Amino acid sequence: MINSEHQLVSIGMPIYNEERFLRVALDAIVAQDYPNIELIISDNCSTDGSANICQEYARKYEWITYHRYESNTGPARNFSHVLNASRGKYFMWAAGHDRWDANYIHACVKMLEKHPQAAIAYGSSVWIDERGGLYGRESGYSDTRGMNEVARYFTVLWGNMHPILGVIRKEYIMHSPLLNMVGSDLVMLSRLSLIGDFLHVSDSCWYRREFRAESSYGDKLKRYKSDSYGLANTRVSKLFPLLQLPFELVRVVWGANLAVVTKVMILLLLLPSFPARYFAAKR
Repeated sequence: MINSEHQLVSIGMPIYNEERFLRVALDAIVAQDYPNIELIISDNCSTDGSANICQEYARKYEWITYHRYESNTGPARNFSHVLNASRGKYFMWAAGHDRWDANYIHACVKMLEKHPQAAIAYGSSVWIDERGGLYGRESGYSDTRGMNEVARYFTVLWGNMHPILGVIRKEYIMHSPLLNMVGSDLVMLSRLSLIGDFLHVSDSCWYRREFRAESSYGDKLKRYKSDSYGLANTRVSKLFPLLQLPFELVRVVWGANLAVVTKVMILLLLLPSFPARYFAAKR
């Protein structure tokens, strides 16, 4: 789907055993009304039928490429691969079990082109169940236009992680390492918040599929610590999966291109926020 009159948007889809919902996700990407996209799929050695489905779509659409690892390398490397292989001005990570309104990418790019100081644009989030039915739950996000760096940072700290699956100005993330740790999405969003605005596109939706039987925050941590997920692969990280997160958040602030007084202000406010943020997430 190539049209040189529009900026190229690269969509990276890192997958692992997504056969159940993969066709729905790919059809939603194919149905996007934005005329200049590429889709890079990276398969973390799926053991189901994901490979056959991806190869079918790659044969049918020349703008879809498929890569497969010979062994499970963990999510960070898989997510990094699709980013590093991308060629677009804008980039979006896409899950192999979700779907999007047909105007999602177009609406996000329009906002980013209109606001060159922005880092990321994203639509509203709507939960869907295993059959694609509405869950009766949805969320927007605080648009950070008009906020200073301190306000943007804490908006991200207390918000949900949904914008990480929005359309991002790629130059802002190409030199930001994706960490193989629990909370890497928060670290990335925190870094972006200190660079530019977050734009909420209210007239388009991303549909987040809720299909895992996780009834508590503890259940999510168990998944993160599992061997197949690979986010906690040392004895210490398995015992304390969130131990690295506060250090990385502090590192993001101290390494940002900000005045020293602004960095100190954020850090002074951040340190007492850690326990409150932790208990809020558990609920």
